[in-house]
Amino acid sequence: MQEHERWLKIVDQDLGSAKGLLKLEFFSTATYHCQQAAEKALKAYLVFKSYKAIKTHDLVKLIVKCSQFDKTFEKLYDDAEHLNPFATKFRYPTEFDLPNFQDTKKSIQRTQKIVNFILKKIAEPETGQKDLF
Repeated sequence: MQEHERWLKIVDQDLGSAKGLLKLEFFSTATYHCQQAAEKALKAYLVFKSYKAIKTHDLVKLIVKCSQFDKTFEKLYDDAEHLNPFATKFRYPTEFDLPNFQDTKKSIQRTQKIVNFILKKIAEPETGQKDLF
């Protein structure tokens, strides 16, 4: 198994956890796993491109780095900004705007969008001559 595939295996587990936690109504923990899945998916892409995964939880920074390889990653900015706070937001009792079912479902959908986008990019054949003409 290649390194990016190991990252994607954890992505699958994090996203699966988020979906299961939604059913249990553990919304804050589900959104945390959404952020984690998106983060690891972006890092999987960087590893796939033979770039060392950077140590950050900031999804926007990861989008910027991925965009250096492929500008179409820029369309994921809104999704990344939505998910970014969930790395820490609900881990402590100082936050009172806990997510509800709809918030969590939307976060799962945004995460799935990022994951599907990356899976498609990894599956694309490399021609080495993109945007030549």
